[in-house]
Amino acid sequence: MTDKRATHKRRRTDAGDTFSKEDLPDKIGKNLRQLYDDVLNEPVPDDFLSLLSQADAKSE
Repeated sequence: MTDKRATHKRRRTDAGDTFSKEDLPDKIGKNLRQLYDDVLNEPVPDDFLSLLSQADAKSE
């Protein structure tokens, strides 16, 4: 017998399916800025840095 709690998906609190009084364009803009900031803070993969170095070496 399976535990119903184990198969029940937890509802995400950040799913964005509820709306506040905040205007939708403002909410979208805020979320896009947060996503962009998160991407900027990601480290650059070593493979990509290597490709950039190779491209620089060929252009010299």
